[in-house]
Amino acid sequence: MRRTPLALLSAALLLLPVAVQAQQRPQQQQNRPQTQPAPRLAPISLSGRYLAARVGEQDHDYDAAADQLDQALLQTPNDPDLIYGAFRLRLYAGRFDSAIELAPAVLRARPGDGFANLALAVQAIKKGDYKAAEQQLARIGAENQLGALREYVMAWLKAGEKDFAASRAFLARLKPAAGERAEAPSLVIEAQIDEMAGDKAAAEAKYRRAASLDRNGLRTTVAVAEGLRRLGKDADARELLRTYGTKYSDSVVMDGLMGPNAPMPKPPSPASGIAEILFDIGGILGSDPRAQRTDLSLIFYQLATTLKPDQDFGWLMIAGLYEQFQQIPKAIAALGKIGPTSPLYWQARLRTAALDAQQDKFDQAVSRLKALVAEKPERIDAALTLADLLRGKEKWADAVAAYDTAISRLKNPEDRHWQIYFGRGIVLERTKNWPKAELDMKKALELSPEQPYVLNYLGYSWIDQGLHLQEGMKMLERATELRPDDGAITDSVGWAYYRLGQFEKSVEWLERAIEQKGDDATITEHLGDAYWHVGRKREARFQWDRALHQKPDKDRLPILKDKLENGLNAGNDKPTVYEKAADTKQGG
Repeated sequence: MRRTPLALLSAALLLLPVAVQAQQRPQQQQNRPQTQPAPRLAPISLSGRYLAARVGEQDHDYDAAADQLDQALLQTPNDPDLIYGAFRLRLYAGRFDSAIELAPAVLRARPGDGFANLALAVQAIKKGDYKAAEQQLARIGAENQLGALREYVMAWLKAGEKDFAASRAFLARLKPAAGERAEAPSLVIEAQIDEMAGDKAAAEAKYRRAASLDRNGLRTTVAVAEGLRRLGKDADARELLRTYGTKYSDSVVMDGLMGPNAPMPKPPSPASGIAEILFDIGGILGSDPRAQRTDLSLIFYQLATTLKPDQDFGWLMIAGLYEQFQQIPKAIAALGKIGPTSPLYWQARLRTAALDAQQDKFDQAVSRLKALVAEKPERIDAALTLADLLRGKEKWADAVAAYDTAISRLKNPEDRHWQIYFGRGIVLERTKNWPKAELDMKKALELSPEQPYVLNYLGYSWIDQGLHLQEGMKMLERATELRPDDGAITDSVGWAYYRLGQFEKSVEWLERAIEQKGDDATITEHLGDAYWHVGRKREARFQWDRALHQKPDKDRLPILKDKLENGLNAGNDKPTVYEKAADTKQGG
């Protein structure tokens, strides 16, 4: 009886100890005389390939997984389960052309398979064979992922066949009610099909109506501007882009679309239109909280960029998924597909620099960001990204300089800019410049008075220094009201009571903090200290020992070991603010 891949996987799991022994043998034989030939490693078995592919898929390393199943197919080229698995992994990996090679074999075993039929339909659309694509989509079974958006796909195919009456009939089935959120993107599709049909007046009216309904949508804005440019309304298109770019300057840069060398947008086509539908389906699948399917989202984004290689929103989403999967080089490669004329180009470059840092290419990331800071001296986002990156690497002085640059470019600070002052306040405090840090913390609260993290930081800092004790404690209590389940904020309250010498209250709050964030070495150490002061010395040592095994900062290791051996003493304990004040007075 033929063994299916599932059976092979079970066998592979049973054979794992044997595989480990096989890998160890060459090391055991290193001391043999040189005259003996080196042992040959056995070729990887079919079950080993399948197991490796499953591991790769679970790690979202779809390229490695696809490679393994491709090798498995060389051993058993007619296994329908392996064929289907290899087809699916090739789609995940964005290997559309090689996936298409397997689609007919998939359909021989699974005639109604949604993705195999969809992939072949996409291939037909790329070739301009819209009738074949229509026939392929008609074969999709009940698991069809296109849902209601299938009507839009069919409308595009009919438009490609020049059957505009049928195309508009499909659109009419899904026509949203006037004023609904979905009316604007629906109008864009109608306008593009009118444009294909040569009805320029109808197209222009619908483009303008869509723009008036969805002033906040980037995709709508870009699609309308492209349509108006094709219709000879270049000045109106540029004004639309300029207005949007000014309003959302934090997230997009319209220079590439508005520049004198901006190319004329390509005319609408079934390929570009259906690419937008596939992108929308990917977004729906990825955002549904009831059944979030990032793997299926990835396939639809890949298919969208296959049909429309400059579908920059698709590349951005693919990059985001790969970053989520910790496949950083692939995320950077996807961002690299976003071209200079795209409104997402600036965002892609910022994200690429941040991803460089994740790959331990810190100097390269800093160089990229400094170039971006200099390139657009009116923007703050590159300077902020640089400041946050330097702060994460504890390069405090450099981070202060980057925050200074960002803040110097703020013309009118708004509520949302509280984070910038808060960030600079933190790094200023780390450089021992408390007076300036305090000013930034106060500015952050002035911009956004109920920010729990600022209340927490400033309130604790005051108490730690013996300043504004009542006001500082009120701030901490308010922070816990706003974030009652945040262990770090709860710890601040507990440690503030410790510094005030109210050890029973300190224990109460720190026990609550450790329930909320039990794996934090700082909170665990704090609780141990509080236990010691209330006479619970055995429990104190237990907590210090736990803290030692929770990856504490390196400078805490000798202190924790000293506490375990000798208990609290003047050398390893932090005095109350009153003791500190007395010592300062005596020393003065």
